[in-house]
This record gives sequence, structure tokens and C-alpha cells, in this order.
Amino acid sequence: MVFSKESSFLNISQRKILGYNTFLSLLLLSILGSDVNFLLNYYSFYSPALIIAATISVSGLFAGNLLGKFLFLKQKNHRLIVVISQLAYILFFLLYVARNLPMPESRELFLVLFNLCKYSLPALFFVIMLFFGITLNYTLRVSCNDSADEKQGIERLIPIMLLGISTGILLSALLYSFSVSLIFTAPLALLLVPSAFLIDLPYKQASFYSAEAEEGDGGRASSSKEKGSDAALFTYLLFVCIIVYAYLGYSSISKYYGGLIYVNLAFLLMLFIFMLIGYGTGRFIKVSNLYIYGESFIPVAFLLFLILLMSFNRQMEFIFGVLLFGPVAFLLGLLLCQSIREVIGQYENDKRAVVLEFSMLILPAPVITALCLLFLSNLWFYAITAVVMIINVIVPAISIINTDISGYKKGLYFVISLFFLPLFIFIILFFRISPDNNAYAARVNNFDELRTVNYNADYIRNQAVVTLDAHPVFSVSDSVVRNYKRALVPLALYNSEGKKILFIDGNQRFFRNPVIGYFRYSLCLDELSDRDVDYNRLPVSGTQKYIPDSGPVLSFIDKNRTLFFSVVDIPNLLDQSMNAFRFSSEYYEIVKKRMDRKGIFAQVFSIPGCRPELLARALADLKRSFKNHAVYYFSNILIIFASDDGAALSVNEDKYGQLIRFFNAHGDLNRIFMNETHVCSHLVTARLDEILHGVPGMKLFPALYLAEPGKLRLKKSFIDDYLSKNKRIMEQIGGAPEEQAFIQTLATSFQNDDAILTLLKRTEQAEAREDYREETRLLFELKKQAEYKVTLQSYVLKMLGYKEKYYYNIALNLEKNKKWSEAQELYRAVLTINPDNFNANYRMALLSITLQDIEGSFSYLQQAMRINKDHPKVLMQMGVLYFSSGKTEEAIEYFNRALQQNEKTPQIYRYLGMCHEKKGDLYEAERNYAKALAADPNDTDTRARLDEVRQQIDKDSKKWETPEQKNEFDVEQDAEMPLPVSKGAYEIRLKDDEMSLPVIDPLTGEEIKTDKNNEGAAQGSQPQSGKQQAPDAEKK
Repeated sequence: MVFSKESSFLNISQRKILGYNTFLSLLLLSILGSDVNFLLNYYSFYSPALIIAATISVSGLFAGNLLGKFLFLKQKNHRLIVVISQLAYILFFLLYVARNLPMPESRELFLVLFNLCKYSLPALFFVIMLFFGITLNYTLRVSCNDSADEKQGIERLIPIMLLGISTGILLSALLYSFSVSLIFTAPLALLLVPSAFLIDLPYKQASFYSAEAEEGDGGRASSSKEKGSDAALFTYLLFVCIIVYAYLGYSSISKYYGGLIYVNLAFLLMLFIFMLIGYGTGRFIKVSNLYIYGESFIPVAFLLFLILLMSFNRQMEFIFGVLLFGPVAFLLGLLLCQSIREVIGQYENDKRAVVLEFSMLILPAPVITALCLLFLSNLWFYAITAVVMIINVIVPAISIINTDISGYKKGLYFVISLFFLPLFIFIILFFRISPDNNAYAARVNNFDELRTVNYNADYIRNQAVVTLDAHPVFSVSDSVVRNYKRALVPLALYNSEGKKILFIDGNQRFFRNPVIGYFRYSLCLDELSDRDVDYNRLPVSGTQKYIPDSGPVLSFIDKNRTLFFSVVDIPNLLDQSMNAFRFSSEYYEIVKKRMDRKGIFAQVFSIPGCRPELLARALADLKRSFKNHAVYYFSNILIIFASDDGAALSVNEDKYGQLIRFFNAHGDLNRIFMNETHVCSHLVTARLDEILHGVPGMKLFPALYLAEPGKLRLKKSFIDDYLSKNKRIMEQIGGAPEEQAFIQTLATSFQNDDAILTLLKRTEQAEAREDYREETRLLFELKKQAEYKVTLQSYVLKMLGYKEKYYYNIALNLEKNKKWSEAQELYRAVLTINPDNFNANYRMALLSITLQDIEGSFSYLQQAMRINKDHPKVLMQMGVLYFSSGKTEEAIEYFNRALQQNEKTPQIYRYLGMCHEKKGDLYEAERNYAKALAADPNDTDTRARLDEVRQQIDKDSKKWETPEQKNEFDVEQDAEMPLPVSKGAYEIRLKDDEMSLPVIDPLTGEEIKTDKNNEGAAQGSQPQSGKQQAPDAEKK
């Protein structure tokens, strides 16, 4: 065998160096790509980070590949190009990770660098991908050349690339989860330098065999190549399938588990690991044409993944849901190995390089970009899935038809490949995902609950939790909405009239807080976009007092040059669980850039939904960033006011006066506060370290986000101070002589209302924890003390009036959801407020019947009858109770009274039928059953009872037949002579002239006609009861 001159065994070690270089480069790129996701999430928490990072990656690779191809064809010194591109790649990588160096102390310089990183780092990542694209073009080209050891470099390069990407993602996740600085990856980049100088493979290389060798072999070496173009077509198709199925799988995972960073990383890691395993398995499988008909198995595997994912419907942890896509990724990796093998076998070096370069570096760019820009609706999901699956079946089918495969094998292929059709139809019909324009991977769920909420009403009857990316984002309940309103009112005490206020409200898409509109010079910023909430909108109800702006907070602060006296930050539940940046000193420093130097920053926390570690970090960084603080607490909402100016949070007569004017100007506030003293009584402390109890002292690791937030516990001393110390506001008043009269007046006011204020706050706490019995008790205690206090009396009466309605509506919802005990407790609370509430008494009676409390049912129904004695429903239920108690006559009386009130329902006729049947009055029972059945022909139970009664009537009617007489001759001859039947026995029982139901002669089966002229004779011929014998049923 004669080897070509350019090929030598030194190429073997060169290829190992090339593999090492590729592995390390992709590992570092994966770390950078993951960090770009974190970075984008850092600057804009709700941005689709993975889609943006993917677009940057493929764009950089595409541009780098084209530039590399141009340079390598124009410049013969390939080694110089590789070294320069590798060194540039390493340099820009080090520049990127330098962002993790300690930030300067200067606030202005910090803000400059922070804003610079926002745009420069994604651009830097694009440049890094560009230089790597140049190197990758060279790597693919030289790996497609024949090797002296007869082992193809490209066949080894693919698993090295998959391993490098997988390792990089895993390492990045570990670095991020434990807050390890990216600067520690710099030594890995430096390890690339030696390999960059050692690589010295020719960009273009002659065939493994020399020309002389090919001539000596009679051309057999070359004839083994170029045996068709199937490999190129199926390789292109496979790479498109990998991209499309990965996109559809990611979208499906996002649909059920959200699109947060850790879900994205877990999916990508699983995808590449299972593809690597599948590729490795494919190297040991040698089945002809597997690369062709194997593609028809992908639709079946993907549809089975969808069925399992939709069936479990978030009932398993997200990591197991992600693993469901593993078999699809495994199959894609296996087929990738088979396709690469066919490309190697069918093409020469140059053709191989062209096919794989187009498949890996050119084709993905437009496909991925188009998918990233697409709004994936249900319709588009079905369309893309159907098209790609049909292509997976038809293209291999055309190729197989033109081959020499036996007929039964072709038939078997079509049977197996078309198995995806019933699976696809099953998914559409069983899971009922209609092909409409709604978002397939809906980010927000349960939004429909908000469409029926009227936030301007006296109370909120709905209770629900809205989720975004499968995590709670807003909790709808009357207590939460009232406390969000309450929390903003103290701002009127500190914000000077006429000063500008910026509200950064993460709840705007779910709840438009009307108190924001009460501040005249306010601007509200909504960070969520229409796309973030799948274009859902709240219905317009009442007067819209303000229209919020929209956009990311940092972009708004960077572009808007307005200085605000006050900035109020209201993060939603998702922010308080996942968005650590929102509670960091960096964020507070950026916000201060748009604040007056003497201004106020306020941040609102929802205690039930806040992650303890995030609140602990917020308290520590607020203490570090601001010198003065004031903490207000409203049962389940905490608001912290902070300022660098001591006078900003002080209180004087003028400030208290503006609070009074604010309170009086907006009448809605008297529904949530008794007066301005009630507002001030919620000030608890000025020290932030007095709030939390048992907060973890460890560092805030992002790995915590994989777990549900722990229960947040406030210090017992904090709660005790909140309930008992109502005049902490007095500590914020200076001791100036001109303020003494004001101090004395305010102290007297707090002294007179001290016990009432404590009761009010205890009532609010009972409301927040949904302790309705305790809340009602406290309200009545307040009512007793309101006899000589007009303001309190008005407030308590309003509270009792709205609570009566609120409790009743919540109880109905609980009863609907079969939560009997909770509903019963609420009905009791309603009746405590108003014993004459007819509906509550009636519903309580029904609930008692459900719970088999007959005595309680009688009691509540009697109370309802006292309020409305002729209500047909009550009469009906009284009849049911008496029937259940065995008191048939009383039951019939109430049922008949209900009928007199036009309560002519199938049920009442059915119960009347049962009552008469129980009395033995079968004809009356039959009549009522027939009426019930006429009203509801589908009632099978009534039909069965009617048939049973009629059978009993037929059986009893035979007792009235004349007994068969025997004379002595008959006795002797043992012969019987039947006598005629007396029809009068039937007519005597038909006492109801209105009865229209037929009476059937049991002997002839014909209808018996009643004869009124013979009525007396019929009565005379009636035999005495108990002396007849039942006729023989078989006698003719």
C-alpha cells in the first residue's frame, strides 16, 4: 500500500491535540453561554434569556465560519490564522470574565461600568463566538480528512464536542449555584495557548491513498466513494430535526415547568448528555440504511414524550420531567452517528467537509433564528410538529421505495412509521389542546380568575394564585388586596405634597392598586410586558386613575433623567422568590441614581410568599445602602421606608396634616382604615435587625431556588410590638418647642384609642390568617366599644356589612369545592354577624343535611321559616327532613305546601311518591311518580320506583278476583271451574277522578273501563279483606 506524501503518522498526535483544543474551547464557550443567560436575567429578569443567547451564538458561529472559510482559502499560512483566532478568543474570554473582579467603591464609576456591561458583554460574547467560528471551520475541515490510522477524525470530533458542551453547562451550573466567581475559569482559558501553537494540520489534504495506489487497485478505492447523495440529504434533514425537536421539547418543558434559568440549563444538559450516549451506542450498531428509516422513529418517540409529559402535568419534579425527553435525544444522537458514518463512507475529503460544514455551521443559523423570532402558538406548534413528522416519514419512504429491499420489509416500514398518526390524533383529542392562536408554552396560568375580579368593589370574593413560569406571581384574596392598599397610605405622611413619586410595581398586570392613583405627581412603571403574560389583560372596571409605563427597570432608570423624591418598589411573588438582584445593594445604588438626595426609597414585601434568604439579604443591603429606616407592618405585608436624610422620615405637624388631608380627600380609605391614627399605629420599628427570626446566616446561593421557599418567621418581639405598641410614631417627632402642642394632641389621641388600635390590628391579623371566627369575635368586641365613638362605629358597621357578604360568598365557593367544614365555619360567622340572614340559614341547613346532622338541619330550617315562612325551597327541605325522620304525614304536608308555592319539581313529586308508597297508598304513589317522570324522563330511579309500584298494584289487584268454587262433583273428579272476575274491585279503588293512568286487567292485558252506573253494585260485591286467596298465576 502506498501512502500519499502529505499523510503521515504524526497526524495521529496532531488530531489528539486538536480534540483537546476543541473540547476545552467548547467547555469555556458553554460556561460563557450559560453566563450570558444569567447576565440577561440579571438586567431584565423577565427576558427570554435562552432565546437571546441562542441567537447570539448561532449568529457568531455563522459569521465566523464564513470569515474563516474566506481567510483559509485566501491565506496559505493556515497555522497563523488559527493561532491569531485562538489568541483573540482567549483574550476576549479573559476580558469577559474580568467583569467578576471587585467593583469600585465610587457609585458613579460603578454605575458607568454596570451600564456598560449591559450592552458590551453580549457583544463581547458575539465576538468570542466569531473567533471560535473561524477555528471551528478549520477544525471541521481537517477532521474530515483521511487519517493514517484509518480512524476518521470527524467521527471522533462529534462526541468530543458533545462532551465539551455538556461539561461546560454542568460546570457553569455548579459555579452559579454556589456563587463562585467566573474569574476562576481564567486558568482554563490559558491552557488553550500551548495547543494553539502546536496544531499544524493542512487545511486541505489529498486522499488517504495516492494516485498510484488508486490506479494499481483499478479504481476500486475511489469507486467505494461517491456511491450516492443520500447521506448528504439525510444529514441535512437530521440536523434540522435535531434543532426543531429540541425546540419543541424545550417549549413543552417550559409549558409545564416554566422557562427559568435552572430549567433551561437542565434541559440543555440532558439533551447533550443523552445525545452523547446515543452517539456512543451508534458506534457499536452496524445496520444498513439505519440512517434512512431510523428517522421515522423520531416522531413516535417525541409523541410518547408529549403524552407522558401531559399526563403527569407537573406532578413530578422538573428534573424528572426534563428526563422524559431523554429517549428522543438518545435516538437523535444514535442517528447522528449513523449519518456521520455514511457521510464518511460515501464522500471524499472535500465533499465531506462541505456537507458537514453546511449541516453544523450554516443550516442551524436561519433555522434557530426563525424559531427564536416565532411566537409559538398552539396552531404553530401543531403545524411545525406535523410538518417535521411528515417529512421524517415521507423522505425516507421515497428513498426506501427506490432500493432493493424486499416488499414485506417495505410494508413493515410503512406500518411502523405511520404509527405516529394515531398518537398525534390521540394527543389532540385526549388532551384537548385546540389549534388556536393562544401561546403554546403559556408563561402565565390561572389568569382567568382575575377577569372576574372587581378591585373597586367593597370586597374581593375570588381566591386564587396566578403563576408565571410555573411559580406563584400574585395571590388573589380580599386580605392581600386590602393590605396592598393599606401599605401605600403611609407614603402620604413622608412624601411632600407636589413631589414626584416613582412606583415600580411588579403586580400591575394582575392588580391595579388604586392608591397609586391617589398621589397626584406619580409615575407607575410595569416591568412585565404583554408577551410575558401571554397578552392577557385585566378588564377595565371603574375609573382608571393612572396608566402605567412599561419596560425593564434598569432600562427605564438609564434612559429617564427625571429625579424623583420617592421611589416605591413593589416586587411580585416571583421576584421575592427568585430575583435576587431586586434586593441587592447594586440595585439600591442604581435606584438612588434617580432619587433626590433627601428622598425616600420604599420596598414592599409579601411575607407569605417571600423567600427568607432574599428578605434577609434585602434587610442587610438596605441597612448598608441607607442610613435611616422606618418599618410598617400590615398583617401579611411589610413595607420598609429608607432614606439617607434623617429629616425625610421624621414627623411634624405639617406632615401629619398632609396625611389627614390625603385621608379625607379619598373616601375609599375609610373602608380600610378607621382614621389617620389607625394608619400611624402600624409603624413598628426603625431598626431592620429587629424583624426576622432564625434567618439563615449562610450566603445566598442560587441553588436555593431549586427548592420551594421556606416558611418566613418574623421575630416574636416584632409581632408583640406590632400589636401592643401603637404610638411608635411619636419617636419620629422632634422636640422643637413649636411642636409641643402637636405632640400633646397626638399623644392624647393615641392614648384614647390605644385599646381600640390593638383590637383593630388583631382583627386584621385574624383576617390575614383566615381565622373567621376570631375575626368576627373581635369585630363584635369593637362594636361594643364603638357606642360613643362615631368614627369607629362607622368603620365597624362597614366592616361587618361587607364581611357578611364576603363570608357568604367564600362559603359558597368552599361548599362548591366540597370543603364542608370550612364552609360551615364561614356560615356560622355570617350568622354571628346577622342571625336573620335567610340565605345563610338555608345553606347551613342544606350543609347539615349533607353532613347527616338532622337536628341541626331542623334548627336552621326553622330559623329560615321564621324569616320567610312560605319560601318553597325551605318547605321542600322541611319535607325531606320529616321524610328522613320517618314522619310521613308531616312530610306530605310540607311537600303539598311547597306545591302551593309553585315548587313543582321532579324531586318534590318523587318524594311525595315515596311518602305515599311508605303509607301504602300505592295509587297516589303511582300518580306522583308518573308526574316526576313526566318532568324528568331521564330519571332512572323514579322509573324503577314507578315500575315497582305498578307491579305491586297488579299483584294486589289479583286479590280481588272471585275465588274459584268447587262443587262436590268437582271435588270428586278433581276438576276446577273458574268463576268470572269482578271488575268492581278495581273501580272501588279509583277514588281520584283526575287519574288518567290506565288500569290493566292482569288476565287479558287490556285496559279496564270504569262503569260509574255500576259503582254501587261494585261496592256491594267487594269481598271482605283477608278472606280471599291469591289466584293461581298459571291458571287459564
